Amino acid sequence: MKKFSLLLVMCLFAGAFFVNTTQAQESDDPGLIFLMEEFVAPADMAEFWKVQQEAFDLFDELDFNFTIWAYQTSENSFYWAMPMKNFAGIDKIYGDMMKYSQLMKENGYDGDAKFRDISNISQSVVMWNKELSYHPDGVSDEGKGFHEWTFMYLKSGHEKEAADAAKKYIEFYKNIDSDYSWDIYQVVFGEHTPCWILEVQAESEAALRETEDALMKEYRDDFRKLWQNMVQHVRTIETKKGWYLSAWSRQAEE
Repeated sequence: MKKFSLLLVMCLFAGAFFVNTTQAQESDDPGLIFLMEEFVAPADMAEFWKVQQEAFDLFDELDFNFTIWAYQTSENSFYWAMPMKNFAGIDKIYGDMMKYSQLMKENGYDGDAKFRDISNISQSVVMWNKELSYHPDGVSDEGKGFHEWTFMYLKSGHEKEAADAAKKYIEFYKNIDSDYSWDIYQVVFGEHTPCWILEVQAESEAALRETEDALMKEYRDDFRKLWQNMVQHVRTIETKKGWYLSAWSRQAEE
């Protein structure tokens, strides 16, 4: 949590959030993402991995064509992120889920029975904020294994002031020698809005902490001043760690 206040480990989502933003960065698409967080009790984790892997094996066997980015968090949950062009995409996602579920039942896999009592799910829609995200080399951090999502729950009506404070971080990073980068997402549909989610990525948690520690050592006073501009617009903050699951992620064919 202290890292956030000094290094703009600001909040989206997962999340991670904590998702692939290549499409959003290369087009004018608003980067809407339908995000599900699936919670699994520790005692049920082994069974969850088993039946979820069975599902993905059947997805591939039946040649289901869809895009999904999967992440496991440090809090016994999983993020499932699916890109959309607009809110009508939610209907398509649910329609595809029903179609795929029926096809799987016809092939001997009853998802309702398999996942009974194993997990429960929360849903939200988030939007990538190009203006407040920062990639000094213009390239997303796609494919890195470790993700950290900081959820910033803003005070009601403080979105503009918080955005102005966030832009000061971008101005600061443009004037120092650092490749530190981040993506910010806004929760546009879900609980506890207004909320921003900041996603940072690295090859490992150790690599991220090393980078942040070096920045803090050199720019501690600057980060403190930047955070003082931001904190007055924030109600509360929480952070989640996670790892990209390449084996359970899929990219739809065009």
